[in-house]
Amino acid sequence: MSIMDDDGIGGSGYTLDDLSDYLDRGRMPAIPEIDANPECQAVLDSLARMSAVSKELVDAEAAEVEASWFDAVMREVTREVRAGRDIPLADDEGARLVITEGAIRAMVRETGDALPGVIVERTRIVGDLDDAEEGVRVEVAISVAYGQRMQRAADHMRRATADALATHTPLRIASIDVTVDSLHSFDAEGGER
Repeated sequence: MSIMDDDGIGGSGYTLDDLSDYLDRGRMPAIPEIDANPECQAVLDSLARMSAVSKELVDAEAAEVEASWFDAVMREVTREVRAGRDIPLADDEGARLVITEGAIRAMVRETGDALPGVIVERTRIVGDLDDAEEGVRVEVAISVAYGQRMQRAADHMRRATADALATHTPLRIASIDVTVDSLHSFDAEGGER
């Protein structure tokens, strides 16, 4: 199943399947339309992380991640990497520096995916980005490895997200809401539970 706009991911002309193939080939030969496109790069990073998770499961003698679950997560990644709203970083002598909402969502996803046993399923930034008093709410849905304490995983996700946002963005955060949306688990015969 291909997930993209009419002009491909980030207007590159390339589909999710194309990016997956490109990653499988070691990003060779180089394709400038992909390599220079931030949305394509965010999708490639997410594909690489998901591939690493799948490899860990196979190495642990488990089955591969179910395709429908993987497709749902990648649909969210593709949606989330769209630039979205601009968040001003600084105005310096006529130059306006911004970070996009898509870049922040990609950072939150990468932060969570780096936590053991956690896979970020979706992220949202809710609220008025220009309202310094109110702040924004960050919503993150995660999948937790079966056998891992869900509350602990959610707490780790919340703290890691708060640290990343404080370090890399000017956003005032009203709250970070983490929901454990699913468990990923495999039984002894290698089938998904």
